[in-house]
Amino acid sequence: MARIKEVWVGIQDPDLTVARKGIGYLVRQGVTVHMFDRDLQEIIEKENKEFLEQATERAVKIEEEPGKVALSPLENRLPTAELGNFSDDALETYCQRAKIADAVGSDTFNRRLLRQGLLKEEGGVLVPTGFLLFGREPRTVMRQAGLFGLIHYPSGQSERREFDEPAVIIPDQVEKWLKDKLPNVFDRDQAHRQERPALPFEMVREAVANALIHRDYSIDGAKCQIVVTEDTIAVRSPGEPPSPITLKQLQDFSAPMLSRNPELHFVFARMGMAEEQGLGLASLRDRAKELGLPRPRYTWDEPYLVLTLYRSADGATKALGEDTLKALSKSERKGWQWLAARGKAKSGEYAKAMGVEARTARRHFGHFEALGLVRKTGSGPSQRYEVT
Repeated sequence: MARIKEVWVGIQDPDLTVARKGIGYLVRQGVTVHMFDRDLQEIIEKENKEFLEQATERAVKIEEEPGKVALSPLENRLPTAELGNFSDDALETYCQRAKIADAVGSDTFNRRLLRQGLLKEEGGVLVPTGFLLFGREPRTVMRQAGLFGLIHYPSGQSERREFDEPAVIIPDQVEKWLKDKLPNVFDRDQAHRQERPALPFEMVREAVANALIHRDYSIDGAKCQIVVTEDTIAVRSPGEPPSPITLKQLQDFSAPMLSRNPELHFVFARMGMAEEQGLGLASLRDRAKELGLPRPRYTWDEPYLVLTLYRSADGATKALGEDTLKALSKSERKGWQWLAARGKAKSGEYAKAMGVEARTARRHFGHFEALGLVRKTGSGPSQRYEVT
């Protein structure tokens, strides 16, 4: 290892018995690890589809001798745990969504959980370890488990909710809570006044699931959070992006596929609640575009990685500070709304989309840059402006 300084890794192995272990070892030895770019990872997955399917099958095969795959050393804080400490509702939800035929509580089902590291055997007795996913009261194992919800209403009132349920049912609980509190609204951005959901719920589910899956559970005292305002939904997940993914890659929606907690991710992915290997970036970006919403935004607010979703086409504009809004002209606000949805653009693309002259586009970009809303990248014909 002494002569190896940097290593490039293609994709993460879906087999839970080895997932992330090689990457973790290299990082601990001081080796700089890079993941292949996302487009190359997709090629690798396509070319190795059969092998990856076999690796996934190995991860769920129950006839083999159970491995010793633990979700987290933090979850071994409950030495007196019994199978009855698992939530039947959470286990049934897992079976239904993952299309598992085994009955909850049956020997075959328990062996499946044992193989996945969600149970362990001690003295011939099965003891739960997957408390984050299925435990009746996950906070008895980890006080930072669960999710905190907060709605700021336009009236100035606020409403709080603690989600202390098993992780696998929290996204559904969040959606139900928000649907009950935020009825459909009328979208005046459309040519015809039409009713639309108060929130892009499919994006909210994806964002909440990602926060629960990829957070750093070693950060004690910090919980995942969802904060809803009139214009935005902010999902806050403790911990920086899992190494070697960078914040810049997340902001550019170019982050390679990698999971911090493969065992958590495996269960959510089997339930159809998370992208199999990555962070669900493509689905969030593409769905926002389909709905005519600004591109979601990643920021870092220590110790939280914050994903901001916008509730309307002009949400990114309305979410700007009051001083910034006052500094923008009417045409610049319209231009910013378009640019926020794109993420980045050349001045020529902006001019064409806004129906303005090239010099006007350059002036707008110069003003955006002065206000700290964009940064300039490249030079000459390849020069672009990226939303910061």
